[in-house]
Amino acid sequence: MIKPYDFRWHRRLDFIPPLGLQVVVGDGDLELYYCFTSVSVKESAMPRVPREAQTAFGTLKVSPIFRNQVDYEMGRPNPRNGLNPITQREILDDIYNNIGGAVNLLGDIPDVVIKSRGVVEKIPPAVEDLAVFQGSENVFYHQNAYGNFPHKIRQAFGLAVANPYYFTKADLMENHILTTGHEPVLKKLRSTLKTEYILTDASGYNSIGDLGILSLEQALVQRRWWTDIGKPTPFQIPIDHTGLEGQVFRLLRRDMLVAV
Repeated sequence: MIKPYDFRWHRRLDFIPPLGLQVVVGDGDLELYYCFTSVSVKESAMPRVPREAQTAFGTLKVSPIFRNQVDYEMGRPNPRNGLNPITQREILDDIYNNIGGAVNLLGDIPDVVIKSRGVVEKIPPAVEDLAVFQGSENVFYHQNAYGNFPHKIRQAFGLAVANPYYFTKADLMENHILTTGHEPVLKKLRSTLKTEYILTDASGYNSIGDLGILSLEQALVQRRWWTDIGKPTPFQIPIDHTGLEGQVFRLLRRDMLVAV
């Protein structure tokens, strides 16, 4: 696995982990070289055996830990191990069309939630002339989902951190993506996709550097109003001998603090 870049560098945050919403807001054609998702389902009293199904692009498998959860994995997490990019729209269809091979469903399929994804995009024209991107055609970035725990941060540090659920819900309403009748989907807005690393086909992240990553991310998020870029400060809270650690981000677009 590729290690995350410096925790003090800027990072992009995507506040819409449901895959169906990703498609609706306008990123259905976004190509992924890796994807791991989960969906919670209701199953009939007669469970299907085997509890796994091969699909056109990946594998659906009932979670060994949570029996009402079906996991889906596609591709390879390291872009250096070969690419076969699939769009988010195609992945969503692949899951919906094949989930019945792993479980006997009762009712509708809830929205699929992204837990981890690797994305490949072209270097944006706005930054392609920068020296750090010379010789590069594609950018690869990996994002993992982390839970939102604003109340714990407020209690531990007294920081006025925002809850991404509320400003994301407001943005979805303002852009006429959701209405008040979409509460089941809104309940899936419990985590944030945080960028772990960024590479190009010519350079690693150490060669790109923090300023290069910031310039690249500003170009990539320009039309993605549901995302933001944060300048991080790490934190660690001792809780019941296990602890909670992460980063507090000052969002550049929204000018507020969030904890991820």
